[in-house]
Amino acid sequence: MCSIKSVVLIVMITAPLGVLADSCEPTPHRSTGTHYKPVTEEKINLSKGLIVTGQILAAPNCTPISNAKIAHWQGDEQGRYQDYLRAYMFSDEEGKFEFETEWPNMPTPHIHFIVTADGYEKLETQWIGSQRTNEINFDMVLKEKRKQKVKKYGY
Repeated sequence: MCSIKSVVLIVMITAPLGVLADSCEPTPHRSTGTHYKPVTEEKINLSKGLIVTGQILAAPNCTPISNAKIAHWQGDEQGRYQDYLRAYMFSDEEGKFEFETEWPNMPTPHIHFIVTADGYEKLETQWIGSQRTNEINFDMVLKEKRKQKVKKYGY
């Protein structure tokens, strides 16, 4: 005789991931920090040594968002914010993005992001790391903008 826990475990192991992952939570907001200034240059290769990839998705169903603007900035190998490490790009038709940069050698390694897309709330967040790596995958999930209700007054 199977217990309910056993049946649930069997379903979780054998079911395709997409069936179980029918929703995704929006990426949490994190501060833009004290070193923010507008990012005005569109480029993909900023420096060498670290490949950053990800996908821009829409909550609640993880639908890819194409043509989202992804602005990013970070500190350099010496732990200082530099203008050459500030850029923006756009996600492709599958919501994917990729750029090459250098390791953000800060006490807490991090890269700042601001993501905007038509019909979605602006996301300000950060990738936060711990150990040096050559590759980062950082997917970001946006929330749809709320439709404003128009109040009707009966006169």
